Amino acid sequence: MRGMIKMAATIVAAMLLAGCYGKQLVKGPIYTEQTRELIDSLLVEQDKTRGAALDLLGQLEEEREMRVRYEAQMGLALKELSESIRILTSQLEDRAQMQSGAGTRSSYPPPVSVSAASDTAAVDSSGAANTAGEAEALYRGAYMDLTRGNYALAIQGFQNYLVRNPSGSHLPEVHYYLGESYYARERHLEAVSEFQYVVREFPESRLVRAAYLKSGLCYAALEERNLARRSFEDLVEKYPDSEEAVQARGELDKLQG
Repeated sequence: MRGMIKMAATIVAAMLLAGCYGKQLVKGPIYTEQTRELIDSLLVEQDKTRGAALDLLGQLEEEREMRVRYEAQMGLALKELSESIRILTSQLEDRAQMQSGAGTRSSYPPPVSVSAASDTAAVDSSGAANTAGEAEALYRGAYMDLTRGNYALAIQGFQNYLVRNPSGSHLPEVHYYLGESYYARERHLEAVSEFQYVVREFPESRLVRAAYLKSGLCYAALEERNLARRSFEDLVEKYPDSEEAVQARGELDKLQG
């Protein structure tokens, strides 16, 4: 009888021990599953955070591009306003000289503005010829300064042309070479304003292709890669067989590298 009791006690003890260890063995996988779920949750949150960060970077890039475009447009608007003021000032000075010319005469004829030329054309046809000759001299003088590397003088000369000849025959060239002068002095924001003006206002000009190319180079110098890429891509799309398009393709390769 005692033997049977001992055997039973042994069996019960074995069962109890088995039960304790069994619970521990069962708990192991439970904790592992919970850890896995926690890790998965953290990975999901990390993906969400990464996506939000990428969206934010995209918005910042768009805002940066908009800021550059705005600054370029404002630069052009300010330049046009400055030119308008100088034109008005020149016209007022010319009118004052014309009014005082009856009493005192200079050894040199006063500069003739566009307005003054139109007023005197019916009276003296030589006035228009003189104005055209003066405009041509301003243009050629500024161009020579550009080719000689006198960029500050070239800028002044081209600006003087625009003041005195706001509707002159060399407007596409003047705006483009003014952009070249700014570009040579690394004034890229002012340069791209001039190049974009040529693209927008003189789409039939022979200089449009070069203006597209130089716009892209200006944007690249300003570290506006997306705007630079668009300028080069527009050039390649519109003038695929031009020499400028060949250069643009090379610049696109640099941007992708």
